[in-house]
Amino acid sequence: MRDLLLTLDTSTEITAVGLGWLADETIETAASAIVDAPRAAMSRVLPTAASLLAGAGRSVREVSAVVVGRGPGSFTGVRIGVATAKGLAHGLGVPLWGVGTLDAIAWGMAANHPMLLGVLGDAMRGEVYPALFRCRHGRAERMAPDRVAKPADVALEWAQLGEPMTLVGNGLRKYAPLLTDALGDAATIAAEELWVPTARGLFRAFAAARCTGQLGSGDAGELLPIYTRLSDAEEAEERRAGAEPPPSGVAGDLS
Repeated sequence: MRDLLLTLDTSTEITAVGLGWLADETIETAASAIVDAPRAAMSRVLPTAASLLAGAGRSVREVSAVVVGRGPGSFTGVRIGVATAKGLAHGLGVPLWGVGTLDAIAWGMAANHPMLLGVLGDAMRGEVYPALFRCRHGRAERMAPDRVAKPADVALEWAQLGEPMTLVGNGLRKYAPLLTDALGDAATIAAEELWVPTARGLFRAFAAARCTGQLGSGDAGELLPIYTRLSDAEEAEERRAGAEPPPSGVAGDLS
């Protein structure tokens, strides 16, 4: 018997949605969509899912589990994707599984050929989400945990590895020259359509985590997004909490 999976990721400016059939250890992607939806994921993700289900002649009630990209990426985008997936899983009474957005990008690339892959997500504020993967035998082996960093630091760090590297990720729109200057002939920039997560990449990352027992409980209430740092509001709150009281006669900032 095959289970119908619904996957989605709204962590980048692209909304990725897909349907897949899970049988034993394999997932067959049945339908997928990539929607260019900057600042519009909330209004596009569910209609896109409904359209894919209708096109496949399936009802949402046939979905056996939901797979969501947990980030890192746009704070708002990550929240939209995780909240939407939680709502769907709760409403349908099915498990919710999460995979890293950068992992999904890497797994989408892994079947191409053996490579050292650098995924560079745009973290805004002049920062990036860097992740390194060793791709071989159709698999993407993560080499370091998610983090946030300055692009120049990442460029220096990756250049010091001294080996050819393929680069992907929406952070390249801003920082490709910095990376290629540092890596020189060792850098190869993948085609731009490969820079974002896809249903295929999400399903492949899910299948890999499933095989290694890294998926968690499947409880929608327990699934957490990957942020790697505090939001602007949380950082402002921490600054307010740790700030020295204003001098006598000077009002504090109440904004």
